[in-house]
Amino acid sequence: MNKTTLSKKGEETRKKIIDTAIKIFREYGYSESSIKKIAESIGLKNSSIYRYFKNKKDLFNFIIKEFENRLIDRIKDRIKEKEDIFDKIERFVIEYVEFVKENREIYDIFREAEFVNISLTKYYYNKLVKILSEIFDKKIKNCDCESLSYSILGSFYFIIIDYLIWEDKNLTDSEINSLLDFIKNGIDKKGDFAPYLIEEKKYKELEEKEKEKRGDRTKEKILKVSEKLFGKRGFSRTHISHIARASNIGIGTIYLYFKTKKELLKEVVIYLNKSLRDYIYYYIKDFKDRREIENAGFQAFFYLFKNLGYRYRIVRESEFVDKEIGSWYYKRISSSYTKRLKEGMEKGEIREIDPQILSLSLIGIGHTLGMRYFVLKNDGDIKKNSILTTLNFIMHGLNYFLMEERDDKN
Repeated sequence: MNKTTLSKKGEETRKKIIDTAIKIFREYGYSESSIKKIAESIGLKNSSIYRYFKNKKDLFNFIIKEFENRLIDRIKDRIKEKEDIFDKIERFVIEYVEFVKENREIYDIFREAEFVNISLTKYYYNKLVKILSEIFDKKIKNCDCESLSYSILGSFYFIIIDYLIWEDKNLTDSEINSLLDFIKNGIDKKGDFAPYLIEEKKYKELEEKEKEKRGDRTKEKILKVSEKLFGKRGFSRTHISHIARASNIGIGTIYLYFKTKKELLKEVVIYLNKSLRDYIYYYIKDFKDRREIENAGFQAFFYLFKNLGYRYRIVRESEFVDKEIGSWYYKRISSSYTKRLKEGMEKGEIREIDPQILSLSLIGIGHTLGMRYFVLKNDGDIKKNSILTTLNFIMHGLNYFLMEERDDKN
């Protein structure tokens, strides 16, 4: 942003530009938005906007940075008056939810920052993790505090998106309390489940088993090539001609199967949804207890993310191409997940928590941990202690780590 002293009229114009840009970015996504569209919506010339912002990216960055800093400052200010660790975490969560509720439009475009300027997303998570780590300081031991922080952030990530963004409705006190209950106590009703590591299955073997189920080979080839190109290049930078060339088929052949690139993306996301469920099934199929299933299922997701992280990028980016495509993927998973969690509650294996809230929490934890290790820092793998920290949090909540600390004192 151009850092010059503005007159009152200049401040008003800049505010109008920012407010309009938020609407345009939200409606069209970053790649399909332009300074021209923003200027036309306000009734200004393009040159008028360039007096305030260097380009579209500069304008987007300013909006995101301001959102991030206001949220972080608010959380830091509100939690400092609390002493108890649970009170601080509760205030952290509530202030986060309230802030997003008050700034839904900006939060909606903020989530696309990962594909526009990854450094903004890194800055955001680093600041939030630092706040949580300071809350944990000297109170929690024997864990990876960074993974614990990402787990907490993930526990409400998709709850906020589903309720406040996709459904455009507010969370009730009961739903917030269910979330806080999960964060504090986890899911294990019996309280005796000890998470353990499972061996990674060879992905190529699972791929071979999948080949037996495949139908139309040409369509399958198009989907596989599209999956790889969308995942590695991004949707907007991948053209049908790229897919045709990589598939060694004509462009016309692709259009026999898919009318548009967006329709092809939708098919890829549907394909990935099934692939994810099939992949996790191979890890959990021999378990009956819901706790065992969660223990194995989470590790399966991390292994998949490690081997094929570009696949998950497609799902994340698809929402900003077509909101219905992206939301369908997660809602489909959540719907099935909610049913399975209900069954676990009925069997007395896991605690009675609002099953929809719980399913969204668990999906969010997998998402944020995957983001941390394979997108934001790209470590290439998740350490054993990080996996066990996450699984113990899921099973027993923050109480587990506080009990560890108390045991050390006794």
